[in-house]
Amino acid sequence: MNEIACPICASHLNIRMAKGRTSNKPFIMLICPKDGRHFRAFISDQTYINKVLEEKAKGMGEG
Repeated sequence: MNEIACPICASHLNIRMAKGRTSNKPFIMLICPKDGRHFRAFISDQTYINKVLEEKAKGMGEG
């Protein structure tokens, strides 16, 4: 798996799913685990998000 590093402190970024406050649409958030002010990014392309969620669902179905 590829790791993305914080440009400030070089920590591996945490990746998590979240939802928009008003839109309630899912997005992927990348955030520095040491200090959220270092780096925070959002991926909100719904086509990409749906693809990620489908892959996650497939992986959960495998035993």
